[in-house]
Amino acid sequence: MFLKHTESEIMALDSDARKIFDLILLGEDVCLAVNESNSFKVECGELGKRVSRLLEMLNNLICFIAAGSTSLYLRPLNCMVAKLEVYFMAAQDIVRNRKHQNLFCRLFTSRIATDFQKLFHDLDASVTDMELVVSLYEPQNRGRSCWKTDNSVSPTVLVWSCIATVEMGSSLDDRIEAVNHLASLVRHKDEYKHIILEEGGVDSLMKLLKENCPLVAHIAAANTLCLLATEDYEGTIMKEMVSTFIKSLSKTSPISKQTQAADLVASIAELNPESKQHDLIRENIIWQLVILLSSEQSTLELKISCSKALWKLAQGSVSNCQALTETKGMLCLAKLVAKEQGELRYNCIMIIKEITSIAESDNGFRRSAFTSSSPAAKAVVDELLRVIEELDDAKIRVPAIKSIGSLARSFSAKQSRVIGPLVSRLGNTDQDVAMEAAIALRKIVSTGNYLCSEQLKSIIEFEGVPLLMKLLNSGDKNTHPHVLALICYLAQHDSNSNVLIKAGALTALQTIAPRVNTEYRELETLVPHTISKLQSNLLWSNNKQRVQQASYSLLQNRAKQLLTL
Repeated sequence: MFLKHTESEIMALDSDARKIFDLILLGEDVCLAVNESNSFKVECGELGKRVSRLLEMLNNLICFIAAGSTSLYLRPLNCMVAKLEVYFMAAQDIVRNRKHQNLFCRLFTSRIATDFQKLFHDLDASVTDMELVVSLYEPQNRGRSCWKTDNSVSPTVLVWSCIATVEMGSSLDDRIEAVNHLASLVRHKDEYKHIILEEGGVDSLMKLLKENCPLVAHIAAANTLCLLATEDYEGTIMKEMVSTFIKSLSKTSPISKQTQAADLVASIAELNPESKQHDLIRENIIWQLVILLSSEQSTLELKISCSKALWKLAQGSVSNCQALTETKGMLCLAKLVAKEQGELRYNCIMIIKEITSIAESDNGFRRSAFTSSSPAAKAVVDELLRVIEELDDAKIRVPAIKSIGSLARSFSAKQSRVIGPLVSRLGNTDQDVAMEAAIALRKIVSTGNYLCSEQLKSIIEFEGVPLLMKLLNSGDKNTHPHVLALICYLAQHDSNSNVLIKAGALTALQTIAPRVNTEYRELETLVPHTISKLQSNLLWSNNKQRVQQASYSLLQNRAKQLLTL
């Protein structure tokens, strides 16, 4: 007899253990039939060995479940019990049907042998799977990572092992490793998405996401859930995740929990760009983060975390940038840039850079968010210009200049105030700052900007040409394409020709432009056209001087003649 429990112990078993107990009874019935069989003794003997091995493991499982003090991941157990029930019934059928066969039936041994072989194959596979399943529930080794020791297990058993470790692992490091392995499986093959969903992996990951544990565990769980969410057509995974974030970010949550939730949102947005486009993120999370960023009760650490989350959410997302501007987020950002320092100010400028980058590529968004009458837009531009003018820090100056360049088509002809700070930075000793200033000015005066003519005059008035020539002659080669393009745009207006020619622009274009290895196609036509234009203007100017000189000489000679009369 394989059953090792008393009647009172059996009565105390829960429903899961009772299923195992019933299966053991069925298996014992198979073993009894094997012992009584008078035909195919070799096959029946082999069958009995396999069933006996499975019964031994089933008994161990009852012991482990009964001794379990915590909740267990029982999906592997229930699946194996259901599968073994089918196999044991098939074994019972084949043994009983062969027990009293007559001579005629024994002639069909080939077909019977095939039936036995098929059953042997199923039971052998079950023994392999059961050994691994049993190991998952061993109290001293609960949640063992079987993927580390056996690469021959089936995809389902591999997933079971990972989920069991997430659910029951005693070590947080092991649990995190199991979560990351699930993510690796999903990335490797789409088949694993369906298996993880089917085997209850989402519930286990959600439990970990809601546990009071280090951020690294939450990030691992959230990233894996985001991968699975692409297969969740009803959107329940994202809904539950967002609900968890909102609860953690609410004002009633401790600041430490709010900070960790904001860090988690930042990580998800950075590692899973598609997830940040979700409507629930835009409609709920962004608003909550802006509230915490503006709150006087928020600590500096919390504000830094919220600003980073908003930065990552804004990257490349028109809808999220739109949500930020609609929540008065830009006005908040301008105030923080004005009064804060360090990482918080940097993060806020990076958010502005992302918003202005979207505005540069999306006309509709630019027209709605950066109208000339918008107080928020004016406040942002004012702070960007202050950073460019006053703060000698390339780390924040560069994104500030980029932002102004992205808004090139938003500035009216009267807004020459943006030109002066940019021109002055052309002479900056930091080459990144100087190059970004050249790029921003190029955008402002490019032919695509219908307001460029007035801005071109401002560059000349702020004595930008000498700085451009210095940058072209001594600056980093990476700046050359942008400086050349800017000089070419300046030369489009005849009134600037003399200034450019006197500064040596024609010579520079003729000598430096051929050496510039650039991907800027606009230079292929701009440079030759500008050289031709400046040469024509130079020739015209020289001819004009000759005519003027000749006229002057004639007048002098005529005057002398009159004096001699």
